[in-house]
Amino acid sequence: MNQIPDIVSRYGRVALSAFPTPLEYAENLTRFLGGPKIYIKRDDCTALAFGGNKTRKLEFIMAKAREVGADTVVTLGGVQSNWVRQTIAAARHMGMDAVAVLEGEEPKEYQGNLLLDKLMGAELIFHGPVPQEEEDLEIQGVCPITGKVAEELAARGKKPFLAPLGGATPLGALGYINMIDELKEQMDAMGIRADYLISGVGTGGTQAGMECGVRLAGMDTKVLGISISRHTRPKEEEIAEMCGDVFRFLGVSWPELFPGEISVCYDYVGAGYGAVTDQALEAIGLAARLEGLILCHTYAGKALGGLIDLIRRGELTSRDTVVFVHTGGGVANFAHTELF
Repeated sequence: MNQIPDIVSRYGRVALSAFPTPLEYAENLTRFLGGPKIYIKRDDCTALAFGGNKTRKLEFIMAKAREVGADTVVTLGGVQSNWVRQTIAAARHMGMDAVAVLEGEEPKEYQGNLLLDKLMGAELIFHGPVPQEEEDLEIQGVCPITGKVAEELAARGKKPFLAPLGGATPLGALGYINMIDELKEQMDAMGIRADYLISGVGTGGTQAGMECGVRLAGMDTKVLGISISRHTRPKEEEIAEMCGDVFRFLGVSWPELFPGEISVCYDYVGAGYGAVTDQALEAIGLAARLEGLILCHTYAGKALGGLIDLIRRGELTSRDTVVFVHTGGGVANFAHTELF
């Protein structure tokens, strides 16, 4: 029994895009690779400032910001963060100010996501490198960095709302729980069944939402995350804990998930977050030339590069059907023209 529609209906939600996003058969890529049937869930097509997967999470997170009377949203991310771009856009759409703390140095020229952040009039604070331990705390909502910014805003009479990095919260997970319900309806209509649901893994919030979603929808599809960055703890442990937090938040009785039930592949991280890999660049080129899909080297490109290599290694075969979740981010390519 699919429990998702009833669960989602209990929570406030702001309409930030038209759904469902398309589910497309990648016929040319499938033929070229000679492996599983590959379908693309086009979450790059969400309508919020060039789109991406964070829009789904922000529909629920921003509803909470409105509920508590916030007038300013504060968040953290990289200089070319898709999360930051979409969060700023959501805030502006709702008539709120936005402050973004950016992990890195201010560049001489603003390009890609950063250019859009500036165009939308957000206050941008260049923080420099952030230790992984502090970033992990930001993801968990402890917010040692953005919390101080929020205190300063409150002292100036503002009403800040902290949006944790990546939207990796139980409330944000509703976005990808709901995506699973949407995807199930699309697959049923197309008469297909997915063996694997594959996407990139950064904070882990998107995968946690999908892991909860497939269980609540009664699906036997396996979720496989392709890690795009290094982590202080095994991501399987973090995602299993996130799933437990989500089920408790939703008031759903569900057996505890163990790390062994979560699948994350670390073979395609390269030197770390934002680092260029040959596999990502190949995937970006193949997706563009064969399917007209635009990927970035930080997230979706690494994830598809991993999928392609798993096919070549024989771990995904012609007997399988795979849905690749395209999380967006292609706008970042305009900040890295030297790669192409």
